[in-house]
Amino acid sequence: MKRTLATVLAAALAMLAAVAGQARADEPQAAPVVTPTPALGAPGTATPTPYPQVTPPSTPKAGANGSAPLLPPIDMPKPPKDQTLPGLEQNDSKSGH
Repeated sequence: MKRTLATVLAAALAMLAAVAGQARADEPQAAPVVTPTPALGAPGTATPTPYPQVTPPSTPKAGANGSAPLLPPIDMPKPPKDQTLPGLEQNDSKSGH
């Protein structure tokens, strides 16, 4: 009897499926994990607060209600007057052609 390649492959796959199914049936079933509820004061539990939570006051807005600004003004740095800034060219003298 002459077997085709497809027949041989189908038989091999059927045998593998049967062996894999039998191996799974032999394994014990894992029990579902049930976590017990922790007792008060157990490690890892949140400590209840005996006092009500304090909410901080809202942060003030700069210049709100005609009040003074939160920070005093600062002087911005300026380049020295006797030195030119790098990258800027001054065309004070006119060149004649």
